[in-house]
Amino acid sequence: MPYPDNVPFIPGLDLCERFFFDLVKPLLDKDYPSLEYVACRLGEGSDVLGFDTNQSRDHDWGPKFDLLLEDEQHIDELNTFFSKHLRGKLICGYSTQFQRFTEQDGATTLINTPDDDESTCHGIRIMTMKQFFVSYLDWQIGTGEPTLEDWLTFPSQHLLTIVRGRVFHDCSRLNIARIRTQLAYYPKDIWLYLIGCCWQRIGQEEHLMCRAGQAEDELGSAIIASRLIRDVMRLTFLLEKQYCPYAKWLGTAFRRCTTHGSSLEPILQQVQLAQTWQEREQYINQAYERLALLTKEKLSDIIDSTKYSIPSERSQFHGRPFYVINGGAIADIIFAQIENAQIRQLPRIGSTDLFIDNTDAMLSELRLKMKRIFQ
Repeated sequence: MPYPDNVPFIPGLDLCERFFFDLVKPLLDKDYPSLEYVACRLGEGSDVLGFDTNQSRDHDWGPKFDLLLEDEQHIDELNTFFSKHLRGKLICGYSTQFQRFTEQDGATTLINTPDDDESTCHGIRIMTMKQFFVSYLDWQIGTGEPTLEDWLTFPSQHLLTIVRGRVFHDCSRLNIARIRTQLAYYPKDIWLYLIGCCWQRIGQEEHLMCRAGQAEDELGSAIIASRLIRDVMRLTFLLEKQYCPYAKWLGTAFRRCTTHGSSLEPILQQVQLAQTWQEREQYINQAYERLALLTKEKLSDIIDSTKYSIPSERSQFHGRPFYVINGGAIADIIFAQIENAQIRQLPRIGSTDLFIDNTDAMLSELRLKMKRIFQ
């Protein structure tokens, strides 16, 4: 919708929180005082990660949140209740009404609208908490910790939005805080496995960037360099124990949310701007060396330095005129620290985020098929 000049942009999470506390909670307190629920803004949406801007207001943005219940008993009743009591309401200058819009792929998007008629709807998604986690992660809560197969097929983008989103109201019976704690980060051995797989990927392609350039294929060399840059960024997130977002927000989160991203970004930009493979090699090895040192630091309590030595300086690749960090050797050291026998026997491909480069792979209905890879 076109917003008037006198309606300033407000970060979506803040808008949704104001919507809940100023308009919705008073209604629930008055008419449903005994209702136990969770009110939160998790899941899809740039606002959930705090990355929304003025542009975000054109779709799937506005005063909206999830109302999660224990069972389905009040869902229809509450939808009717909010449809009646939220019409004509504003919060921070924004309407509480939305138009449903069907995308080309069949997905439904909500578009905030000043109109207020029978065709509009409120932006509160009401479901049970079990339904939310099944629809978003294809995971049954209340059945114990996520399995190895779950962890390796959960999209890290989805885990990030669960952890980084905002809960406005929790209750002891539902206790979404406990579930968020369960999903806070990968267990130790899975974390080591993913770090090792990232170094393995670097080891597999670091010399290919130079070889393609030597063969006068600067375009191919640049493409490989871009792949390696993405692995460097993913590895940084892993070493700092942060979930990595999907492509749209990868650079933004790398710069804003990681400790080392702001210092690595100028180096990685030089890799992309380089016109020759020799320049790319020079700059990307600077990034590798920093990451190797960071790996030593982050795993200092796990890796016995008297037994293992992580290479942190570039070296020549088998007599060829290329210099690499030898990511495969670093990966071998990390894999050797994994205690879980099942994880040690996994193929060194990492989670589905690492080896499937397709946005549709994040769809929850595909997880059941992908989990078989790790069984």
